[in-house]
Amino acid sequence: MKGREWIKRNLPLLLAGLIIVALAIVIRSFRLPETQRHVVVGCVLVGAKDDRGWNESHYRGILNASRDHDCGFKVRERVAESGKAVSDAVRSLVREGADVVFLTSFGYGAHMDMIAQRYPRVAFFGISGEGAEKNTTTYFTRLYQARYLSGVIAGAESKTGVLGYVAAMPISETHRDINAYAMGMRAANPKARLIVRFTGSWDDEAAERESVALLAERGADVITYHEDKPYAVEEAEQRGLMSVGYDAVYETYSDRFLTAALNDWKMIYKRILGDYLSGRTNFANSYWLGFEENAVALHPLSPRVSEGTAFLASMEKTRVMNDRSLFSGVIYDNQGTLRCDEGERINDHELFTGMDWFVEGVEVYE
Repeated sequence: MKGREWIKRNLPLLLAGLIIVALAIVIRSFRLPETQRHVVVGCVLVGAKDDRGWNESHYRGILNASRDHDCGFKVRERVAESGKAVSDAVRSLVREGADVVFLTSFGYGAHMDMIAQRYPRVAFFGISGEGAEKNTTTYFTRLYQARYLSGVIAGAESKTGVLGYVAAMPISETHRDINAYAMGMRAANPKARLIVRFTGSWDDEAAERESVALLAERGADVITYHEDKPYAVEEAEQRGLMSVGYDAVYETYSDRFLTAALNDWKMIYKRILGDYLSGRTNFANSYWLGFEENAVALHPLSPRVSEGTAFLASMEKTRVMNDRSLFSGVIYDNQGTLRCDEGERINDHELFTGMDWFVEGVEVYE
């Protein structure tokens, strides 16, 4: 009798407990297949995966991130920046089970939305700053922060006060790096000049080597570049010029190689892929990672770099970290137009996609 009374009295609690247990079983059984699903990561490269430059950096970064997260990995190399070529590459990756695709060249961005519409269940990440579909987002680094510091070093170490810059395309990505480098150069030497020559290609050895020769004729004694491969540094080495690297360093150079502005693509891809796998990816926002996230850095300085220059670069890094913005305060372009005033900062949208001008001290080679 007492047992029946106890059951009657506690029946609501017992039922609630049973419901909770049942829900837990249902939730567990619902999530289990998802956690066991083997995610496949696809990577599209404009060049070769072993090019000792831009493409190898991305290949290694995505491959290592995929391994760290226990994902499958597929790659397509030497994919031209045309709609058909990119579409064909993505189609083959999706057929092989790709759940997420990284488009690692700027020119792919023009085709990303079209491709994403065809594969709404696939997540697309591109570095171009483009992509409006709900399954697309942009990722890149604030390499301009490291570019600024490398400009400080180059400006301080230059003997002629003239620096040379070999760049591929006149787009916002190259413009903001050129501007940051020039601002660093002028922080060290307010009278210094930066001469930029565009080649019109991400990978044209002849044009890049020719550019170094032409810039040297104009008095440049420090050379840097924004291309897929370090041909400009190699040419500078052969000519006895100082140089500054970009993106990654795979070779050993003389002490005339002052430093390099580097990306840590392994860290970047590990973070982005981790967010995707855990459901934290917000396709309405882009990834733009810099010093604060340890996504960019300077290569160890050459013994040639003076202690005073190294100290100046260290102080400038602290300032950039504290200000959280390099493009702020009074900034004039090279035509004398005020682009940013006291108390203002240039917003990320303009930096990412809208910077079509150059700061004071920049001259485009004609």
